[in-house]
Amino acid sequence: MGQRPKPQHPLRGCGWNARGPRATLAAMKIAATGITSGVGRRLCEIAREAGHEVAGIARDPTRLDARALSRIGVRVVGGDVEDRRALGDILRGVDVVVHAAAAVGETSNPAEMERVNVGGTRAVIEAAVEAGVPHVVHVSSVAVYGRPDRGRVTEAWPTRTSGLPYEDSKTHAERLALERGRALGLSVVAVRPPMIYGPYDRNFLPRAIATLRKRMMLLVDGGRAPLNVVWVDHVVDVVLRAAERRDLGGEAFNVMDEVDARPPSVREVFEAIARAAELRPPRLSLPYPAAMAAARSLVAAFSLAGRKETPPLTPFVVKLLSRDVVYDASKAVRELGWTPRMRSLEGVSRFSAEIAGKAPAYTQSSRAASPGSAVE
Repeated sequence: MGQRPKPQHPLRGCGWNARGPRATLAAMKIAATGITSGVGRRLCEIAREAGHEVAGIARDPTRLDARALSRIGVRVVGGDVEDRRALGDILRGVDVVVHAAAAVGETSNPAEMERVNVGGTRAVIEAAVEAGVPHVVHVSSVAVYGRPDRGRVTEAWPTRTSGLPYEDSKTHAERLALERGRALGLSVVAVRPPMIYGPYDRNFLPRAIATLRKRMMLLVDGGRAPLNVVWVDHVVDVVLRAAERRDLGGEAFNVMDEVDARPPSVREVFEAIARAAELRPPRLSLPYPAAMAAARSLVAAFSLAGRKETPPLTPFVVKLLSRDVVYDASKAVRELGWTPRMRSLEGVSRFSAEIAGKAPAYTQSSRAASPGSAVE
């Protein structure tokens, strides 16, 4: 086998540096929740590089990732997202709150999902009003659209529940944030990403690579459906642009890697991941009914065996891999002046190579990050 070309740094060649688009704007005082999540940590890094002041909550300030943020000038306060004392501490005198904390996962306790995602959102909104903070950016999810079967989904699509705990909790949380904001005179903007990849990704790419290594990757209906994914830096860019737009209270914005084109198919994405990680691409495919039956059986088997890890196939994943849906992010381009800087296949290839040890790490601190729990 010939020598692989050395991959570029993920930020090179895509029109971006952390001081670029944000450095021309007025410095803000930002409070953030979920600062040890992928979105929260990159938000802190990019905001600090752009000259913004940042304070955030971490459940354990002694964790390596929280300490890494302290070293770059983030004021880290210990506490849970529902801890009113900690919230009051970070909210004093800030211009905007970015609420990025969430319980994630597909088989987690529904009550815990509601407590963290909905209860935490309520606590943040109410604490912001009490502290006199005028503006909140709520990091939501395209999960709020429920289960659209096909078509192009804009922000005008109604939000709805689907019966899956994570999706339902995110729907309830976003509705609460926007409705309470309107009722209390607080400007709230929601940002809706799909599956996120990039630095500090603990879910999508690491899990995909692990499944490919075990040769357990399953395609649904041949992997023809589009796979909507987004680079974490795109999410942060939209969040920071929304943070400056207090006049957009009540609005929501999708964010995607592809704006002017259809996203790559599920097969194309997983083949790109496999190539970058030097693994065999997925070959097994099942029709949707058989894949859903297999997923339900796996979830039941893991539960009966007392296994806490997420099965390689779940009903959520089957739905994700089979929906002929594209989430339209053109509103963020029109109203926020945002432009995506990296395509999905380029992005997942670069970060898959890093995760699999085939390319230099994105940052030194990303290697030192401690494993995440279900609450970020």
